Amino acid sequence: MDSPVKPIDVVIIGGGPAGLSAALWCAELGLGSVLIEQERGLGGQLRHVYNPIDNYLGIRAANGLEMLSLFEKSVGSRNFVPRLGIKASSIDFAAMEVRVAGLGGHEERLSFRALILATGVRRRVLGIPGEIDFRGRGILESGSRDKEKVSGKRVLIIGGGDAAFENALILSEHARTVRVAYRRAAPTARRAFVDATKHRDNVEHISGMNITRILGDSSVERVESRDSSGQTRTEPIDAVLIRIGVEPNSELVSRAVDLEESGYIKVDHKGETSIPGVDAVGDVAHFSSPTLSTAVGTGTTAAKSIFHSINKLKQL
Repeated sequence: MDSPVKPIDVVIIGGGPAGLSAALWCAELGLGSVLIEQERGLGGQLRHVYNPIDNYLGIRAANGLEMLSLFEKSVGSRNFVPRLGIKASSIDFAAMEVRVAGLGGHEERLSFRALILATGVRRRVLGIPGEIDFRGRGILESGSRDKEKVSGKRVLIIGGGDAAFENALILSEHARTVRVAYRRAAPTARRAFVDATKHRDNVEHISGMNITRILGDSSVERVESRDSSGQTRTEPIDAVLIRIGVEPNSELVSRAVDLEESGYIKVDHKGETSIPGVDAVGDVAHFSSPTLSTAVGTGTTAAKSIFHSINKLKQL
């Protein structure tokens, strides 16, 4: 008869800052941990931050990749097992097992004492024709990274929040024109960003507009839109940047743990979800403060909380 597999102290799903912080503190506290990341590299959203990071206490980085390199140095010698390029496909909370699928569809089961969900968020998509087809062919990934590409071009930014208007300020320094289109009657961005764009002669605000199609041949050439009255029109555009917010990667547990109305995972002050032994950290649970500091701090808090819980069980 095969001996039962000893469960891992902590399985961490997600290799962004929150997951890395949790892994570091599990190692610091003597907990065995396995970190699962579906991408081939660690870092999560840090890999897509192209602006300087100068609001993380004690450290400044030129961009997300530089910050990631500092984080990787911190965890490089720590005793945890990173499993990259594999995806958590399901969780059996009764059996306390995570099923993961790697290359070739091979499935594996990881038994755990505690689970930390650090799955983060993803950018919202419009779900319109052309949005996927023209990625990298006129649809920009980042205003900061791609600003040189729009020199002398007509740019459309879709979205009315801080990210949309911050990118409008960046791109207006290079583009011929920048139009910021949003569905509401007024933008939701901070007044400082909105007012700053009003002082740029080449920036135009368009309220009450829904973009319905992105069109072109080899690259973006025009967009189709519908205004608040239902009138449809097509206009020439050379580049599009979509900034309509983010949504949580909570589908894996959406039928098991309690969620906020917006889909974020509900947690208490220690990071614990509605299921004992399951914590959620970082952006997937902390929508009111989606910052690097919050991600790192909540990863630490969850690891320490789990450490105390596991020690109590050992003493029973």
